[in-house]
Amino acid sequence: MRIAAADIGTNSCRLLIAEVIEGRLVSILKKITSTRLGEGLLESGWLHPKAIKRTVDCLLNFRDIMHGYQVSAYRVVATSAVREAVNREDFLAVAEEETGLSIEVIGGEEEASLAWEGVVRSLNFSELPLVADLGAGSTEFIYAGQSPVIKSVKVGAVKATEGDWSREQIRAALEEVLALAPRFRKNPLVLTGGTPTTLVAIKKGLAEYDPDLVHGQKLTYQEVEDLYQMLEGMPLNLRRRLPGLQPERADIVVKGVLIVLVIMDGLGKDEIIVSESDLLEGIIWRLAGASPGV
Repeated sequence: MRIAAADIGTNSCRLLIAEVIEGRLVSILKKITSTRLGEGLLESGWLHPKAIKRTVDCLLNFRDIMHGYQVSAYRVVATSAVREAVNREDFLAVAEEETGLSIEVIGGEEEASLAWEGVVRSLNFSELPLVADLGAGSTEFIYAGQSPVIKSVKVGAVKATEGDWSREQIRAALEEVLALAPRFRKNPLVLTGGTPTTLVAIKKGLAEYDPDLVHGQKLTYQEVEDLYQMLEGMPLNLRRRLPGLQPERADIVVKGVLIVLVIMDGLGKDEIIVSESDLLEGIIWRLAGASPGV
């Protein structure tokens, strides 16, 4: 049974078509399109008409792809930008009318739970991880062991870029989560999202993105710091040509990497594990009925 999952994010829309065969998730197609739906949202509180059009056009493409692959079930979710926007209902009405797709706005806790699902089913751990899903508009933290923790924080790469947030401002916004550092001293820290996967791609100099070369890779604090210094000191036009970095992400990557550094430093972690598997895979598992959820 082919299943599709789509995520309408602040910076990009993503589509995954997959099957669950004998307890394994087999990816058939994965597509990401930068639509920057959350452009200007921090200042205005509104989704702008041009950003809405870019996103609806992307969803029309996703719909046609799903039809072409004859998917049996699908779920389209909208996250940070849509749930925060003053005109979210207007966006949903337009998007659903033009595409015929059913779109569900999910809260930060469910977003975190789905990301956890995607991570723990794709990587092996001797100790349950703390997972941070770093997006463009928010970052979700989840630990689903004893005394679970699920937190969604309004810190993301686009938001920090548009607000020109400093390291201190990012740390202040993450203060509640970073205060948990003593509790998670022994737990591995796993990061998902465009920023951490991009860091691995840049480190490896990937001219063409290969998820198999990114998933499960480790980055040390020093490696992240070195990449931050390199990117921060590089003019935007050169960043756009850097192997491993999508040109559409070049303007927001510096603040995204700064968020990674603040998280690592605040939680006292010398290294992170990067997961290519995240919310989309979590949706597939649940639609396949192969997951009890978190």
